Amino acid sequence: MIGLGGHKILVVDDDRFIRATIRAVLRAIGRFEVAEAEDGDAGLVRVDTFKPDVVLCDVAMPQMSGLQFVSLLRSHPTAAIRQTPVVLLTGHADAETVAEAARLAISGYLIKPVSPKQLGTLLDKILARRAAVSTAGN
Repeated sequence: MIGLGGHKILVVDDDRFIRATIRAVLRAIGRFEVAEAEDGDAGLVRVDTFKPDVVLCDVAMPQMSGLQFVSLLRSHPTAAIRQTPVVLLTGHADAETVAEAARLAISGYLIKPVSPKQLGTLLDKILARRAAVSTAGN
């Protein structure tokens, strides 16, 4: 995999063990600066302060689901934040959840458990596409 160093990843998941596992996977596949949020509300705050290149988010969380989090993110007043790529890491593969994710312009949808290779390949594609858009805009 190329280009997986020096990027900022925000992990939004209510399960501390899952966050730690994802952090370990990210460490294994590249040099990332990783921030964590334990729910959607904290995730929205962290997006504003951390300004991640990619958000990895669970779907099933209390208070605010991952889909609600993405919906609020997509309506953020700042365009760069609104356009932040989001990858859903979830155990939910039902048609309704997948359709809602597509409507919200999700950049990736991975079913747990996620392999390091699977996540690394997807992040590589997302970050390469983001770099190409950024370069084209200059």
